[in-house]
Amino acid sequence: MRRRIIFTILTTVFITALLIAIPLLGYSYYGIKQTVKAFAASEAQLDAQVVDYRIKAGLPVDKESLRPYLERNRLTVVTFPTGRTLTFGSQPQKSSEQGAGNSGGVTVIITEPTGSRASVAVEISLITIFALLVGVLIAIRRSRMLTTALVDLAKDAARIGSGDLRPARRYGMADLDQVADSLDSSSDRVAELLRAERGLVADVTHQLRTPLTAVELQLDEVIEAANRSDYASARAGANAAHEQIDRLRVVISDLLIAARQSEIGEAEADLASVLSQQEDEWRPLFARADRSIEVVAPALTVRGGDGPLRQIFATLFDNALVHGEGRLSVRVRDTAGLVVVEISDEGSGVTPELSKSMFERNISGGGSSGLGLSVARALIENLGGRLELVNTRPTTFALFLIQRDQDAKDLESGNHTVVEVSEGGVESSASAASTVSGNTQRR
Repeated sequence: MRRRIIFTILTTVFITALLIAIPLLGYSYYGIKQTVKAFAASEAQLDAQVVDYRIKAGLPVDKESLRPYLERNRLTVVTFPTGRTLTFGSQPQKSSEQGAGNSGGVTVIITEPTGSRASVAVEISLITIFALLVGVLIAIRRSRMLTTALVDLAKDAARIGSGDLRPARRYGMADLDQVADSLDSSSDRVAELLRAERGLVADVTHQLRTPLTAVELQLDEVIEAANRSDYASARAGANAAHEQIDRLRVVISDLLIAARQSEIGEAEADLASVLSQQEDEWRPLFARADRSIEVVAPALTVRGGDGPLRQIFATLFDNALVHGEGRLSVRVRDTAGLVVVEISDEGSGVTPELSKSMFERNISGGGSSGLGLSVARALIENLGGRLELVNTRPTTFALFLIQRDQDAKDLESGNHTVVEVSEGGVESSASAASTVSGNTQRR
């Protein structure tokens, strides 16, 4: 690359020098000729005046007496009024120019040498060569700077591609610094993509744990039924496991949609059907822990697809199973187009410190990854709803969902009021639209 830069700069300098030198050579020679011609005419006029003066003064005008005045390194021809001529000097061997002067009938013609045309060309050539040498030095220096900067930029690009997202170096050259700025922007985008990818992997890993446990339990029941030769129960267990696998596909799809910030809130879901399915799925797991589930849900249609809602409820049920105690209660209330689903257990609750940060990533009540509630809140917000911790003792979560009916249209326009909740229960009334849009107290 350095050679190409040097060659490019030298070619540019050489062509520029030729474009300047050739016209300069022509105009210089022409200027020299004109200057010599004017000088010869001026000298001839002075010599004619000297001869005329001597004639009028009666002084000698022979060759010997005029030699000190007219003998030069040139050819001088004096013509008197009588027609007599005197010649001084010799004809120049190289190019020359003539100039004539006249005074009192005396005519003087001087032939002045113009000098060597080659000498002018040599001088201009020397100037051109000097310019080329300066160009070579500049080309070497600039090429070294440019190639070093480009090599560094290539290293920075390779470093960013390998995951090292440190800022690119700056060089004090606007164009190269602009490339470095572009690399930094690309580095920021790569960092954002890496964060999103790692977050998605963590979310998928966390959210698949519970469905996989359910599939494992179903398969255990299938094996036990097969060992008892109870093929009808085995077949039912296999079908249930197949349904769980289908739900796993939905979970993965929902997580991908949430990661890409896609719009999934325009779908509709039968809330009672979703809660009934979750109750059937989680009842065996709670029964193994000597606990029960009670779900009271009227037939309501809410905004959001079945898959995202199942995933949200599965996260809350799993949270209650791992960290709670006693019976899990699910209550559904319809308040002016806003559906509130309260999920509570009979455990000792959560500490005030944990309640303030439990929806953040990597914050856990103990033993888990701290991703479930964060993912659930992201999913419900993508549906246009909210997930809040409304009571710490006992632990009570509330899902705020938009009901799909005429009241929902009024709700979205902000025309109704609903109950706003706080850590200890009911607190005050507020606009339903503001509640859903995220103005409830975050914890």
